[in-house]
Amino acid sequence: MTQARIEKLTPEQEALIPIIRDEWLKIALDTSPTDKQKAEAAIWLSYECAGLKPPQQILWFDNPLEAATWIISHRDQLGYYRTKHILQDEENSVIEVIGEKIWNYVWDDFYNPVAENIWDILKMDVEYRLCIYRIYENAGQFLHLREARWLACCIYFDAIGIDCSKLNGLWETAKHCGWWWSFEEMAVATPKPSVIRFDADNNLHGEGVPAIAYEGFNVYAYHGVRLPEKYGKLHPEQWQAQWLLEENNAELRRVLIQGIGYERITRELQAIELDSWQEYILLKIDNDVDVEPIVLLKMTCPSTGFIHVLRVPPDVTSAREAICWVNWGINPEDFSIQT
Repeated sequence: MTQARIEKLTPEQEALIPIIRDEWLKIALDTSPTDKQKAEAAIWLSYECAGLKPPQQILWFDNPLEAATWIISHRDQLGYYRTKHILQDEENSVIEVIGEKIWNYVWDDFYNPVAENIWDILKMDVEYRLCIYRIYENAGQFLHLREARWLACCIYFDAIGIDCSKLNGLWETAKHCGWWWSFEEMAVATPKPSVIRFDADNNLHGEGVPAIAYEGFNVYAYHGVRLPEKYGKLHPEQWQAQWLLEENNAELRRVLIQGIGYERITRELQAIELDSWQEYILLKIDNDVDVEPIVLLKMTCPSTGFIHVLRVPPDVTSAREAICWVNWGINPEDFSIQT
């Protein structure tokens, strides 16, 4: 019997939206130790709910990289199950309010960086890229870009009386598994990560430590920008200005500049003095460090000796002009007090 379409949510149903959303954000970002017994029971339940023969074996790997590498090497022997939509999406505000939050926060900030890191490490050719795409398409539903939003919404539908019991297995795997894949004869599973770190703005972030950590596999990031291990494993205080001359990626150069700071950059790269006025010095980095030339105004406090360095437009040619630009067009002679 077909259930009547919901045209409008009751106040009680509206109140459930943030509760369900926050509950599933917590589940998605959970780093507690994985209970393999519960995880395997959830995987079996997923097959059962989908009307499929349960896997003869569940193969565990320590991290998604090891799992993806194994799947690639055995891709000719594995029979893929395509994920099916058991229910149609309800076109109402629930999907936007719950789904978009899950999609953006969980996939963009967490799962996508893991996938990108695996992609980069494996350095796959065209054939392998097609294979890994297929692998990600068949990953456990909550970990898949499209299905993360869909599953969270179906949780809500079930809570307000729409029967979504066929998804019970997928809900349980979301709670107890990390990345996992379903095949005809076996399932491949990984634990949840042991660490997920964010900055105050909820960007993936770690300073000298992994932003996402598994046993034997880490993802490094600085305020949302994924870093290679050679940068990520060191605290920004240990980053070297010389790296700016060797790094070809413009986004990574921007991150290095942010982490190192202009004061260290001017010192370590031996900035050239262009002009000075009182305690202000106009400097230029005479190297191809950034997209535009780096011109800096260095300010030394006369009373404390504290040095502060600010970047100014590359066409600034005098210290007085730079001071004027920094102070929103006010001429330095008009300052009644200088700091």
